[in-house]
Parts: sequence; structure tokens; C-alpha cells
Amino acid sequence: MSILMNKRCLSGAILSRFLLPLLVLLLGRAPLPAQDWGLTWAAALSTDLMYSLPDAAALYGAASWNDFADTLGSGVYLGTNTLSLSFNGGDRDSAQIVGLVKFMLPYGEAAALLNNTPQALPFALECSKLYVTLSFTNSDLSLGRMIVNYGKGRLFSPEDLFSAVNLQDQALGRTGTDVLRLQLPLSDLSGIEMVSSLALPPEKAVFGGRAFASFGGWDLSALVFHNGGGLSLLQSGAAFSGIGGNGPIAQASEPALLAGFDVKGDLVAGLYGEALAAIPYKDYHLEPDRSGFSVVLGTDYSFAGTLFCTVEYQGRFGEGPRIGQFQADTSLFTNLSYKIDDWTSVSSYLIYAVDTEAWQVMAALNRSLMRRTSIVLYGAANRGDVRSLGPSAQNLPVMAALGLTLKAAF
Repeated sequence: MSILMNKRCLSGAILSRFLLPLLVLLLGRAPLPAQDWGLTWAAALSTDLMYSLPDAAALYGAASWNDFADTLGSGVYLGTNTLSLSFNGGDRDSAQIVGLVKFMLPYGEAAALLNNTPQALPFALECSKLYVTLSFTNSDLSLGRMIVNYGKGRLFSPEDLFSAVNLQDQALGRTGTDVLRLQLPLSDLSGIEMVSSLALPPEKAVFGGRAFASFGGWDLSALVFHNGGGLSLLQSGAAFSGIGGNGPIAQASEPALLAGFDVKGDLVAGLYGEALAAIPYKDYHLEPDRSGFSVVLGTDYSFAGTLFCTVEYQGRFGEGPRIGQFQADTSLFTNLSYKIDDWTSVSSYLIYAVDTEAWQVMAALNRSLMRRTSIVLYGAANRGDVRSLGPSAQNLPVMAALGLTLKAAF
């Protein structure tokens, strides 16, 4: 018993002498006085109706009107009613809570798929954000589910370790992840962040740090992270490639040291780029000869404040792990949007995987009907999976869809 007590006393002495002063230094001497600003709510409701064809290319090959009508009638209806509830409460100088929850009620073919599950009712619940932030004199500490978005790429971003792009979202939004984040501002234009995953087993955890600064109108950052093998679970949007053990899931599951940097600024047009190196290790020994590298280059430009254009390139090099959703050696992305007037705009994007010839395209017309209410007409098509490493999508059917979305915010 005395030995046990001595060990406890020794642990307490170490904690009080070293760890507590360190926490005081990082977090500040005391939290700032709390100010109760209440809870602010916002809600949005959208109804999406889509007609999808499994092989739209067959319409062009129809030999007769009957064949054309049969092919056109082979599609299915599907859609989703989505109620989004967001809230924000507290004070940025003391403590905040932030949340975004989506309740989705599918119908048509989408509901039929859920009806085959044990659920009593065909609905889905998505929690995109739910976290609390404590603000101290020298830092901010956040815990919960949040969107941690690193890198500068609009679509391609291998540095974006803690989120995945939702390709079913017209806006190509990103998903949230359960993390612990400590932010240490060094000035108004620079700081350090440390992030660790929460939902993974400790031995598979993804954790590390990032430093960022702004000089002369250019934003710079560098990061170093450890992937214990759980990165594939965080990046839930990554696709299986069907190439056995060399697929993206298997590669992102391999323990590795990740190091990268990114930069963004304006010359005549906006320019940005990022690079990430993944160095695998085994038995605590790095294997640099098996490293994998990812590079993203992009530019964006606005013409007279009405036409906006973005072009991105991603290249993969080396034999090592390929980090991120888009696994092809060469991938391209372009986005165009045009503001016709204060009420109407059109937009489109194209994603193309050069290696596999897989592509995905979307075009939409957005019209505001009244305050916080809009209607969107859109068309989308794809051949193969733009995220996959192989095989070739050249002989796969072209899937196409036409849709209508009604949105109201309040």
C-alpha cells in the first residue's frame, strides 16, 4: 500500500509541477468572463425530385420510337425532403456551441432502398456539426463533430485529412468529423492548430499540427500529421477501387507520416497550390523509398463580377499511399458560374479522371423566387467513378438525371 501511495504522490507531483503549468501557458490563466447571448436558430427546408436513367447513351442508339420510349421509361424517380436545423449559442470570447443537423425523408426509389433495412420508417438523420468551443486568453479548445477543412483546393485537396467531399451535393460540400482541436493564435494573421481524431481506436488515430501565416497577401501553411491507419475511415467518401490490396482504402489504412504545405494568393488571377508527402512506416521505421506524393495546382478568376471560373489539376506520384478521395494519377476539375441578374444564376462543373476516363458533370439554373426561397433546375451525368483508381470506365454506361429542387430558409 505504501508503494502504491508513493507512486500516486509521485504522479501527482509530476502533474502539478509540469503538466498543469503547461496547460496554463497554452490555455491562458483563466477563462474570460462568460456572457450569455442565448441560442440562435436557423432552419432550411429543401425538396428534391429527380428522374434518373441507368443508361442515357442508349437514347442516341435507339432504332425506333418504341426503343426510345422504352429506354426513356426505364428510369426511376427518387428524391429527398431535407430539413436542416442549425444553431449557435454563447459568446466567441468565452464559450460557444455550434450544431447542424439534417433530417432526411426519402421517397421513390431512395425510400425503397431504405425500406429493405430494419428501420421502421424510411428516414435518415445526419449530424454535420455538433461541438463546443472554450475560449481562453491564449487559445481556443474545441471538442465534437466539426468540418476541419485544410488545403486550398476547391475540390482536390489531399491535405484535407478530416473531411470528404460529398459528390451528391450540388455545392460539393464537405462532411464533418469527430475531433479534438486546439487553436493557438500567434497574431491576427498567423497561428498554430493541433488536431486529433476521436472516433478511432487509439492505435489508428490521426493526429498532428498545422502552422499558418499570411505575408504580403499570400496565405501559407504547413502541416505534419501521423496516420495510424484510420484515415480511410475518416475520409468516408473514398471509394474502393477493386484492385485488391492496392486500392485507396488499403493504402489510406497503412500507417504513415504525412507532411505537406499549401499557398494561395492573387496576381492577375487567383493562384493556389498544395503538396502532400505520405511516408509509410513499419515497426517504427520510416520507408521513404515507398513514399507517395500528391500535388494540386489551381487558379480562379472573376470576369466583371458576373462570370466566375475555377480550374484545378491533381497529380499523383510515387509508389506509396495515395491520400485523399481522388485516386487517379491525373485528375482535372473545372467550375463555371454566371450571374445573370440579382435573381438568376447558372453554374456547372466537370470532374475528369484522365487515367480511367471516368467523368462527372452537373449544370444548374438557380432562380430566387422571393426572400430566402429559390428553385433549382439541374441536370447531371456520370460515367464510372471519378474517385476510383481503376479499371477503365470507357465501356461503362452513362448515367444521367434531371432534377428539380425547391428551397426555403427561415
